Amino acid sequence: MLATSWEPLSITKGTPIAFPEAGPCAGQGVTQRMAAISVLVDAWDEGVWARPASPSEARTLSIGAGSIVTVVERSYFAGELVVEAADIIVPAESTKLVCTGPVGDNTTPAP
Repeated sequence: MLATSWEPLSITKGTPIAFPEAGPCAGQGVTQRMAAISVLVDAWDEGVWARPASPSEARTLSIGAGSIVTVVERSYFAGELVVEAADIIVPAESTKLVCTGPVGDNTTPAP
């Protein structure tokens, strides 16, 4: 898998989450890390599609040139602010992607 993510330095600079794989929140998901600095993530979206791998992607993923990869573009939001954006690329022929998430508050009956 190739994964590249970006978080706004204007939010994380000088905080314990400035380096996602270091510090007291190392390895935690974006929602937990952002909550640690009082930024509440309230939404996410993903775009998913297939395309041929670039030559460098094929080399890095150890797949044949032109093999099909699945691309996931994911963003996390706190209100209108994007707090993390990620590009994830996996070989389509050998990877199953499963996405799950909460469906809301299921303790309150619908009106």
